Amino acid sequence: MRLLAPASLPRAVFTITASAILIVPALLMSQTPKTRTPGAPLVPADRVNGWRYDIAFWLEQLRKQHYIYKSKPLPASLVKAAADLSRNVPRFSDERVLFEMQRLAAHVGDGHTYVLPLGAERVRGSVIPLRFYLFSDGLFVIDASAGHEGWIGSKLISIGNTSSAVILERMKPAISADNRFGYRWIGPPFLNLRGVIESVADGVTSDSIPVTLRDRAGRLHKLKFASGPPPRMQGVPKLMASRLPGAPAPPIWLRQVEKNFWMSSLSDGAFYVQFNQVRDGDTEPLSQSGAALKQELTAKRPSRVILDVRHNNGGNSYLYPPIIDALTTWERDVPSGKLYVLTGRNTFSAAQNFIAQLDRRTRAVFVGEPSSSKPNFVGEENNLALPWSGAMVSISNRYHENIPGDKREWIEPDLKIELSSSQYFANRDPVLERLVGRASLR
Repeated sequence: MRLLAPASLPRAVFTITASAILIVPALLMSQTPKTRTPGAPLVPADRVNGWRYDIAFWLEQLRKQHYIYKSKPLPASLVKAAADLSRNVPRFSDERVLFEMQRLAAHVGDGHTYVLPLGAERVRGSVIPLRFYLFSDGLFVIDASAGHEGWIGSKLISIGNTSSAVILERMKPAISADNRFGYRWIGPPFLNLRGVIESVADGVTSDSIPVTLRDRAGRLHKLKFASGPPPRMQGVPKLMASRLPGAPAPPIWLRQVEKNFWMSSLSDGAFYVQFNQVRDGDTEPLSQSGAALKQELTAKRPSRVILDVRHNNGGNSYLYPPIIDALTTWERDVPSGKLYVLTGRNTFSAAQNFIAQLDRRTRAVFVGEPSSSKPNFVGEENNLALPWSGAMVSISNRYHENIPGDKREWIEPDLKIELSSSQYFANRDPVLERLVGRASLR
């Protein structure tokens, strides 16, 4: 990526230290802006000063808005990392600076304070044509752009000169997360971003990015992929059914991921409920979904209810009480009933609030992977755009205490089951198969 002209201001103006963070914006405002509207702050025109302005502005907003850091000093590690990034702006591409700002956000220590590494007004962004997912046996390609579908099912060995294992370790501290498990959800989808690759992989020096894959027959391929425009999407994509040619029909948990809420009886008599987003549907509000669930459970009185929230990354916590009411009423009416709650890396935010209430108020047995949040956490997305780059950021300003005094990093599954690549590409679901058997899912 071509870099713009170097900064014309003295370097000392932009040296960010603990005592200077709040002074930098004032110094920058004395420079010649690119544009100015009445009442708006003066923003530098060139990229180096512009990025440094954004860094200082973002730190100042953290001090004003963040639930914890509006009343205590910012972490020393964050202040030092911000100073280092400010000095490195001239030698980093815009895409890398944007991801390094996300790395700064990770110092804050919660999953709702972040800098989006795509979508900045001044940073076009680019990706290689592969999408990765972390299974129990490593990183694999689960999707690819047109013309590259033949690599679906391949295992990622390295990018540049860096192994996939080292890449994951380097990425962990750059992911905004509520717990140590969160990187498994957020990290792999970021690995196709050019700016991320520049940050975590060695030996990436040109527009063609070296990638080593092992195909399904065990053969190694040393490839080069050019990066191109990113797909239009919002947030981290949810897992879809296997796209490997010849794969069997999708398993039940991957059939209707796009629906916020749906339910069905299984052939063995268990009642399956999939809750994918804490939001009202286009045609049915969650209050109506909760009433329908209560009606079904009252009429059928199943001995087992399987509630699947593996795809649920949150929404509006004020909307899920009717679902809780339906389940607690069923437990009261069917004292011998078993409630199984299926959780995973994508279970986050309002969905974490939801499962914490289930943990507190029901006899739920948790199955699957740990969630990506804690029973008690700092949450809420408060979005703003950075003045120069237009990058979208969020600063969390609220504390959610669902279980007073609970210090757990996640709700540990009573039955921990991970998904392997062979199971996924064959459209198998080891979690539901463990609970009801394969025959009941056909």
